[in-house]
Amino acid sequence: MNTKLSEVREGILEPERLDRHALIAAVSALALIAAPALLVLPKGLALFGALLLVMTLLLMRRFPSAWREAGGTLRLLLLLAALVLGVSMLSMQLSGQGWRTIDNIARQLLLPWCALVAYAAAPSRLWLWRGAMAGVVLAFLLALAQASSGLHRAGAGSNPLVFANAVLALLVLAVYCRPASRRWQVLLPVTLAFALGTTAIVLSGSRGVLPGLGLLLLAAMFRGGRRGWLRLGAAAAVAAAALLVLWSVPKLAEQSRLQHVSADLQAYSRGHVDTPVGARIEFLAVAGRAFARHPLTGVGIDRFGGEIRQIPVCRQQDLAFCKLGHAHNDLAEWAATMGLPGLAAIVLLYLLPALLFVRLLRRAGAGPPVGAAWAGLMLIVMYALSGMTQSMFAHALTSSAYAVFVGLLSGIAMREAEAAGRSPLPDRGHS
Repeated sequence: MNTKLSEVREGILEPERLDRHALIAAVSALALIAAPALLVLPKGLALFGALLLVMTLLLMRRFPSAWREAGGTLRLLLLLAALVLGVSMLSMQLSGQGWRTIDNIARQLLLPWCALVAYAAAPSRLWLWRGAMAGVVLAFLLALAQASSGLHRAGAGSNPLVFANAVLALLVLAVYCRPASRRWQVLLPVTLAFALGTTAIVLSGSRGVLPGLGLLLLAAMFRGGRRGWLRLGAAAAVAAAALLVLWSVPKLAEQSRLQHVSADLQAYSRGHVDTPVGARIEFLAVAGRAFARHPLTGVGIDRFGGEIRQIPVCRQQDLAFCKLGHAHNDLAEWAATMGLPGLAAIVLLYLLPALLFVRLLRRAGAGPPVGAAWAGLMLIVMYALSGMTQSMFAHALTSSAYAVFVGLLSGIAMREAEAAGRSPLPDRGHS
């Protein structure tokens, strides 16, 4: 009996008897589903992190050939992550901050790592689509449950703004990672997911996500040609009607807080900064003054809150506004805290991956606006828009999601370009 057990163990553990390709495919599929499906949960990326480590170990043999084939792009992403981290560490040292201040930014090291793993594993983007669809449904159910319990703004256990931005990222994946087919079996679930995701965002009370959500709707509906313009007009009409409903229906207006914008602006004109809109305007002024004083170094990473507390109104009153620590604008935050190097770093963090996706799209030629490159480009656009009213990289969830999804989509998009026969990289095969 002992002999038989020994033989079984040897059979299981012996590498030659394992279907390595099938195992890599299975783990890759599970990882790509888990990342978006569990995104809105607290510590939702933990399972993906564990699977990423497993994939890394399984793919060791493929990495050398993957690096030879896609090394130029992967090196660019690695240099980008190193640059962003280097600027942050330099600011940390100059301002005497602790290592915890670079925790969220250091997550950008996941970008080249995920790109390498995705390129080596060559999984289908459809696994991301399936995970995103599940993630949107989960976000809707959580938001609905919180709203039903009497919570004014849904957040699924996190900041409502962060929750809304995470849902928007899931909608990008649901729209652009879907199958290229235009059959109702594909379009109907995507349309339903868009409706559920929009509802979850409205229940979060986040207004900064609405411009990105509207742009995503318009971009998803446009197809070129006369019919495409008609579809775009119809989408614009739907967006305008939805905005009108959110503005005019009292309960929805209260939930979306759209009617508060005018009152906030009027209050700010009278010197009141302790409102969401007034605070954001004042943050820009504080950031501008901080950058003007220290254009080369900024005031120090994670020190924007100190600048807020130094303004006269915060010296005189104990306002909620004075307890906030971020500029709620990525460009303003990075420029004020890390100076010109920080401003260059955040611009490059958006620009270089976007140019990569544009390059892949141009080489792929005309085709339906579906695929990993489209998803990556639109995700960056959504982040840039949301970053006008929110510090996207000051929160672990949104910072990690950017690195993970842009990295995965980069690797998958390069494989899709190769499969289309228009590879931007020399085709040398894989191991």
